[in-house]
Amino acid sequence: MKQLMWGEALAAIARQKTDGSYDEFKKLPKCVENALNLTTTKGEKKEAKVEGGGIEAVKYAHNAYALAMSFRRGVVKGKPVTFPFEELDGVVDGIYALRVQPEDKTSGGLSVMEVVISTEDTYTTADGAIKVVTFDFIKPEENEDGSQNPTINWDPIPDLLAAITKE
Repeated sequence: MKQLMWGEALAAIARQKTDGSYDEFKKLPKCVENALNLTTTKGEKKEAKVEGGGIEAVKYAHNAYALAMSFRRGVVKGKPVTFPFEELDGVVDGIYALRVQPEDKTSGGLSVMEVVISTEDTYTTADGAIKVVTFDFIKPEENEDGSQNPTINWDPIPDLLAAITKE
């Protein structure tokens, strides 16, 4: 049977310090069912057209990514639901690392070294108060040799809260 990255997902973030290292990872609350969504915006397509309408070359810019999660506000076991970041009117300062670990830890996960966080608050009588947290992914800089790393690392995440070590 194929191992799939689905089911209940856990997520954690770590704030980047000014020296480039990271604070410890802190778990996010459990998200609303089916409310974790990775969105890809396809990179801009550029075409080199020739007379008569033909195309002699096509080039794409890199994709852009954002992940959104929705969380219920309220009280759990006598304590208000809190988040491991501070925000003011939807703005969260700083750069964070993000990990999303699916139910099966061995099937792969989603790790991004640099994300910017923003939030939105909604309320309906059907769902109550919801905080939507969006993580916009920052594309990694080129390596010294000119090579590039992918924005998303899809390797397994055996320990969601393991510290990030500098190589």
